[in-house]
Amino acid sequence: MTEIIRVLELYSGIGGMHCALQDSGIKYEVVAAIDVNTTANKIYRHNFKGTYLIENGIEKLTVTQIDRMKIDMILMSPPCQPFTRVGKKLDVDDLRTKSFLHLLDLLPQLTHCPSYILVENVKGFEESQTRDLLIKALQKCQFHLQEFMLTPLQFGIPNSRLRYYMIAKRLPVNPNYSWSNTEQLCYSVPSVVQPYLRYKILCDTEKRCYHTDKGANPDMISMLSSKKVETISVSQNSDRENISESKLDECTGCTKNKCEEEDWMFVSHNDGEGDSSKTNKEPVLAKRLKTKHSCDTEKEKHSNEDDSKPLCCMCDNESRLMEESQLLRQDDETETYHGKCLHLQHFLEKQSTEYFNKYKLPDKDLKRFIVMDVVFPCIRKTICFTKRYGHYMEGAGSIIQMSTEAEDVTGACQLKKEAVEKKNNKNWGEKEIAIIRKLQLRYFTPREIANLLCFPETFDFPDNVSTIQKNRVLGNSLNVHVVSVLIRLLTMK
Repeated sequence: MTEIIRVLELYSGIGGMHCALQDSGIKYEVVAAIDVNTTANKIYRHNFKGTYLIENGIEKLTVTQIDRMKIDMILMSPPCQPFTRVGKKLDVDDLRTKSFLHLLDLLPQLTHCPSYILVENVKGFEESQTRDLLIKALQKCQFHLQEFMLTPLQFGIPNSRLRYYMIAKRLPVNPNYSWSNTEQLCYSVPSVVQPYLRYKILCDTEKRCYHTDKGANPDMISMLSSKKVETISVSQNSDRENISESKLDECTGCTKNKCEEEDWMFVSHNDGEGDSSKTNKEPVLAKRLKTKHSCDTEKEKHSNEDDSKPLCCMCDNESRLMEESQLLRQDDETETYHGKCLHLQHFLEKQSTEYFNKYKLPDKDLKRFIVMDVVFPCIRKTICFTKRYGHYMEGAGSIIQMSTEAEDVTGACQLKKEAVEKKNNKNWGEKEIAIIRKLQLRYFTPREIANLLCFPETFDFPDNVSTIQKNRVLGNSLNVHVVSVLIRLLTMK
């Protein structure tokens, strides 16, 4: 019988780590979750009613309290502000680092030290003094560890969110353990967890999916319903592009053991916690792939001859839209491996036009058009959504263009080009705003952002939480799927 892993969830936020545990398929029990953010705690309690939630600062934790919990695993995403590129980078001198440093002091004093630890934080943490203190504390406690720099784009998810991750397992470990202990950052996960990258696998099948009058390719949906998947190495499949376009070389020393057969294409919802046999599994993306894209019309149905074309990108205007819209992006293209991501459309809500009206950009926001990252449903990448999304434009998250008219994009691109050259956007009047208005720009809904962060469909918000509050806590959260894959890797024998 598999032992249930007792988990302490620190800086629990809205429950991203908890959702990752559900998605990982391991048997677990969240002994306690701790956070001080009242809005995040309200949302956490709404979604995980049976979990013991402590609304005190972590700096108040004692060795005795932690030892009494008899925890096996700590999952945590400490405050990122002391390390983020847009902050002051005060590192250990930032008051918000105090609770994490307190925890590092406690770890070596524990009688019942946990066997597993996972840490998530922003890019920049890897160069901090706080990171050095973390490594020193873990080495003192005899942990086998590995650091990663990963983005959801590598996992087939069309969202750029480059983050630092560290997984640590207490020694001794099996000599044939599934991941190596290196002193260098890894920029990809080892091949042993490749079968669990379900979004990436779905992306490969997406190319064989074609539109019919009933939606997606029925052969594809049949494949999605299968409960078995082969162990696939990216480099071994000639149909796949090489993911290692720059730093994305596979971690050296990682073994290529075949993983056990798994319900890999399902998002797990384990409300009972701890018994994966009772998990309610729901084919979330399979349902989305069955849904036709809004750009489909009767004349755009396709036969088997078109099944090599990407799903939803067979519209008459698609190639022109892709070419024209590049000027509307604010993407620095530092991450060049998003060609293997699913189309954005699979993560968007299927709602009426009236539903989206409240998310349309008002004219006052359209004046910030030249700093927007504008995307449309056929695109394969969005920029990172931050807590400022919805009230700050530049670098806070992508904006959706609902118009599929190439002429509208051409006009907007020309306007932006002229504005960048002449720096005259502050003088825009009704004529210029009317051109931008034709794009039918809107914000992503909180549910759509949650989808890109891979929160399960069962996750939702209390009625008394505003859109701004939702965006703020989602911007402070993490990608559930990426963390769930790392939890699998961490707990492999």
